Amino acid sequence: MESILIHTENKAELELLKEIASKMGFKSEVLSTSDKEDIGLAKAIEENNPSDLMTFEEGMAFYKTLKKAD
Repeated sequence: MESILIHTENKAELELLKEIASKMGFKSEVLSTSDKEDIGLAKAIEENNPSDLMTFEEGMAFYKTLKKAD
């Protein structure tokens, strides 16, 4: 089965697309921002090339550049 992702600007557009999908007999599911991030992370992990592993020192240097959450 294949899927399509459509990004909407507001809730009304989202509801309209859900209604159209339903009338056409398609299943639809709304993804949260967290869901989309999880999919992106899973894709990145899947595409990871083990030969490109970074050293611990490189990882720590990168970590120190990240903005910390408040």
